[in-house]
Amino acid sequence: MVPLGDDLCLVQTVDFFTPIVDSPRWFGRLAAANALSDVYAMGARPLTAMNLVAWPSNLDFAILGDVLRGGMEKVLESGAELAGGHSVDDKEPKYGLAVTGVARPEEIVYNKGAEVGDRLVLTKRLGIGVLASGLKAGIIAEDEMLPAIEEAAALNAGAALAMTRVGVHACTDVSGFGLAGHLGEMLDASGVAAVVHLQALPLYDGVLDLISRQVYAGGLRSNRDFLLSRLHEEGPAGAAEPIPAGEAAGAAGESAGRFAGPAEAQEPRVLAAFDPQTSGGLLLAVAPEKHTLLIDALEHAGAGAWTVGEVIAGPAGAIVLEG
Repeated sequence: MVPLGDDLCLVQTVDFFTPIVDSPRWFGRLAAANALSDVYAMGARPLTAMNLVAWPSNLDFAILGDVLRGGMEKVLESGAELAGGHSVDDKEPKYGLAVTGVARPEEIVYNKGAEVGDRLVLTKRLGIGVLASGLKAGIIAEDEMLPAIEEAAALNAGAALAMTRVGVHACTDVSGFGLAGHLGEMLDASGVAAVVHLQALPLYDGVLDLISRQVYAGGLRSNRDFLLSRLHEEGPAGAAEPIPAGEAAGAAGESAGRFAGPAEAQEPRVLAAFDPQTSGGLLLAVAPEKHTLLIDALEHAGAGAWTVGEVIAGPAGAIVLEG
């Protein structure tokens, strides 16, 4: 964030990735929505965007045209101007945007500032990475995944407008580090901990079945392994006690840690919290007295609104998983 005088701030972000779906048009839409999301997460308005393309010289450039058309659709929908871009020859196709946005200083929202008692609200469902793994493995067809693709490709513009109108303490968009990773960053920066209610996590259809069959990407495993130290279980008095990493990793080989309730029933939902998201929703920390106002504003804006936990006192960055 760069101040431009007393009444305007400049926000800049960049993101790109490899295809997670077969359709070039949907790939472009997802990549563009994902890049724009970082601007929305700060409460800013996209102003300009520039294409970032890595493309194999032996891959049909008509496919690239479809990717760029999908991206252009989302840029125009956001109200931003496409100001050009840059391309390079690469072994694997990649696409994304560099985005510049603006906001008034009082509208800027950071991924820090969450307070004890805040409710945690998520605006899109989880599991797009798991579904993409199922698609890649040939277990599901892209048509079966289409409702999730459409939700993921929806801009976070309405959710951003709702949060700035109501006022929240902190916000982050949920992307490559999964819900647990991005929540952990917010908690670290805020000096607090949080409880996540596993049964409240909104998941796309078919996600739990695929996870139970161990169909998920290596990114989920990497997120889980890196974040094991954040996982806590609720002690007898409700206090968060750390789980020894070795003990957590040893449970059933793929377990993400110990938590309340039968491991067999809970494990897929735990793993879903680590799933890397493409163009995921916003995760908002809102004061309890504004919680209902925020839910109403999000629903009015056409965004999702799932309350998935609350902020508690505890070691900075600690996450308590409750069944």
